[in-house]
Amino acid sequence: MEKDRFLGSDLETGGTLPAIVSQTYRLVPVADLEPHPDNPHQGDVDVIAESIEMNGFYGTILVQQSRMRIIAGEHRWRGAKAKGLAQVPALILDVDDDAALRILLADNRTAEIGGYDDQALAELLRSLDDLDGTGWTEQDLDDLAEAIAADNAVALTSDRAPAPGSGRADQAGADDEEELPEPGDAETHTRPVVWGVVVTCDSEAEQVQLLNQLTGQGWNVRALM
Repeated sequence: MEKDRFLGSDLETGGTLPAIVSQTYRLVPVADLEPHPDNPHQGDVDVIAESIEMNGFYGTILVQQSRMRIIAGEHRWRGAKAKGLAQVPALILDVDDDAALRILLADNRTAEIGGYDDQALAELLRSLDDLDGTGWTEQDLDDLAEAIAADNAVALTSDRAPAPGSGRADQAGADDEEELPEPGDAETHTRPVVWGVVVTCDSEAEQVQLLNQLTGQGWNVRALM
């Protein structure tokens, strides 16, 4: 009755429910599984093995029932082997070869599409006592900080582009300005309309003082972590 009511409400909107693949959960000996020969994805088994060591093995490996072939989770399976696990949890899918290949490709691709909010990620990583078992390193965190600084370099800008001879351009080195080509030249260059500067402070107090000073001078300023 519950199922009929759910299907009915869906059909009223003109939609159709996607199929749920026939699947069963069970622990499978690691030696009984084999990787898919056409899997083009290359993972970092060492990083996965480190996660397994730190966090334990979680989740499942997707396996094609007819061949006991791994559809998704090959490198987690390899990490489990590297850590000496005898069994891994698996979802056994009753699908043919074509469906198995499509699921394999979709699983790899959907994991790659998307991105990070670098600022939120950096703050999350900094909130941990260490990065063990996360797949991230201190160098990754340093790279994130550099990327954030580069992306926000235009945060320290004036509300408008400085006019020639206004003083700000002179302070930046007017003599070093690139000479624009004459009209009719083969290449046309346009001057940027926004410039940015990243200033490093020794303390939060110094950062606040500088922010107040620049804001008082009419600059559009934003603090970076």
